[in-house]
Amino acid sequence: MYKKTTRFLILAAAAAMTTGMTLAEPALAQAIEKRIERLEKEVRAVQRKVFKDGVPAADETAAPTVPPPQAVDLERRISALEEQLRQLNGQFEELQHQADDSRQRLEAFMADAEFRFNQLEGKGAPAGAAAGAASGAIVPSAASEPNELPPAAPAADTSATADGALPEGSAMDQYNYAYALLAQGKYEAAEAAFRSFLGTHGGDELAGNAQYWLGQSLFVRGLYKEAAREFLTGYQSYPKSPKAPAYLLKIGITLGKIDQKQDACDAFKELKSRFPQSPESKERRVQEEKALGCK
Repeated sequence: MYKKTTRFLILAAAAAMTTGMTLAEPALAQAIEKRIERLEKEVRAVQRKVFKDGVPAADETAAPTVPPPQAVDLERRISALEEQLRQLNGQFEELQHQADDSRQRLEAFMADAEFRFNQLEGKGAPAGAAAGAASGAIVPSAASEPNELPPAAPAADTSATADGALPEGSAMDQYNYAYALLAQGKYEAAEAAFRSFLGTHGGDELAGNAQYWLGQSLFVRGLYKEAAREFLTGYQSYPKSPKAPAYLLKIGITLGKIDQKQDACDAFKELKSRFPQSPESKERRVQEEKALGCK
């Protein structure tokens, strides 16, 4: 079950990570098709002006029904429209080629990602991460991850339970409860609370944020494999969340922690491509790419 779940998440998330390469193609292709249809209608309309009933009769081929100057002008219009049609058809064929190329790259990436994660499952987590988790140490420390954890909250705000039980109240109240646990450094309790929240409010507007903090509650304990799965799940399930750029950044950072350098660099490239103006892309991504030696 573990291996199937991991494979499903990485393949589904890999598809989401490459969405940026293909999302624009169907819309552009549809626009070109509509323009081709419009130009074809214009050509037919012009032809109807030149010839009666849309086609030249046998005795009319030498004598158009419009004055010669107008016929010449209409003929030029037809030629221009036909040239535009040829150009648009060429663009449409190029888009189809790009879509095929994107699909091939996606399939290659998915196959490679599945192979890498299968290898990773066989090796287990890095020794340093496992030791940190076993000792209860935070790996890395919160100070090394600026703005990655919420500010500390008053202890009175929460009474953590091991089973992740949430207090009564609205989705916002329950989210704030889990968030406060994380802020207080109660990472295991926060993990359980965020899982409970997502099980109950998976469709809520706060779910994307909750999924991110769930991954972060694992990351700060050095549980990088588990964190990677949660960040990947979040990016797949909540691609329109405000946390989408942060998901990609954390996917890259986490994969780098488990020695998946190429996949980490690919995640950073996707972040730059999809969210070039986000703070995650303009600031942290550059630092992480340099640290990993991404090209």
